[in-house]
Order: sequence, then structure tokens, then C-alpha cells
Amino acid sequence: MELNLLGLFALAFTAAVALPGPNVAFAVALVLRHGRGTALPGALGFALATALHAGAVLAGLGLLIQQHRHSLLYLRWAGALYLVYLAVHALRSSADPGASQAAPPAARRLFLDALLISLSNPKGWLASLLTYPAFIDPQRPYAPQALLLTLTAVAISLSIYGGYMLLAHRARAAFAKETQLNRLSAVIYLLVALGLVLLPH
Repeated sequence: MELNLLGLFALAFTAAVALPGPNVAFAVALVLRHGRGTALPGALGFALATALHAGAVLAGLGLLIQQHRHSLLYLRWAGALYLVYLAVHALRSSADPGASQAAPPAARRLFLDALLISLSNPKGWLASLLTYPAFIDPQRPYAPQALLLTLTAVAISLSIYGGYMLLAHRARAAFAKETQLNRLSAVIYLLVALGLVLLPH
């Protein structure tokens, strides 16, 4: 793959990931509620989702997804319902002072939460369907290009979401009480759930 083509892909993918959407909002809410320790497992969850998006599209499953768009509808509703559950949990924590002092969830749970939300976000699937095939050079071997695009996308995803989460940690200091952070996180979770449901089909 030529470097200029890879550079164009990196620019296009960076623009798609950096644009605020459900994933970014969820990443911010995660850190606001649980602190900086969530940044690494959360970013790794988003990065794995990026790799799964790329793998599915580049392996030819993208055609299957295009033919069965209703599958994305099921994914978005599953993600929205899970976000509502997280919002209710955050509101209960803000109502119970003892719960606010509880330890944050394990890194594995945070990783899986980010992975689930990213995989249930149809924006990620649609962006992958539109992006990856456009940057494959038909004159060159397919597998090395697919691997290079996937690794580039994962690195970009890891850095962008990790950056958003570290910025959210800085904003966290503006809130005096843990209950305020829980309530704000609950509102963001609900907005993300609404965004997932209302995203164009």
C-alpha cells in the first residue's frame, strides 16, 4: 500500500472517530463517573471494537450487513437498553451516599462496557463499510493491506478515545461532589441511548 493512500485513510478515519457521537459521549461519562483509571480499559474496549468492525468489513461480512440492515437496528436497541440500565445505576448511586464511595467497576467490566457500546453503535459499522473498501488498492495483495488498515485504525481509535477520556478526567475536577458526577453521567448515558435510537437507519 502506498504511503499517500494510507495517509488519506488515516485522515478520513481520524475525522470519523474524532467527531463527537455516542462513543465519545459514553467515554466521557465513564471517566466522569469513575475517574482516570477507566481511561485505559475503556480505550482498549473501543480499540477492540474498531478491530472487529474492520475485520468484519474486510473479511466480506460487510456485504452481509448491508443486505441485512435490520441487524443494526437490533444492535442499537440492545446498546440503548444497556445504557438506560447504566443511567439508572448511576442515579441510584447518587441517591445513596454510601454507593458513591464504592470502588469503581473492575477493568474487565469497563472494557466490556466500552466494547458493547461501540459494537451497538451503527455509526461505527456504517463508517467502516464506507471507509475500508475505498482504500484497498486492487493492484496489490489484499491481506497485507487489510492488516495495515486495521492496525492503523486501532491505533487511531486508541489515541482518540484515550485523549477524550483524559480530557474528561481534567473536567472532573470542576465537580465538588461525587453525586453531581453520577447525575451528570446518568444524563449523558440517557442522551447516548437516545442518540443510538434516533441515529439514521
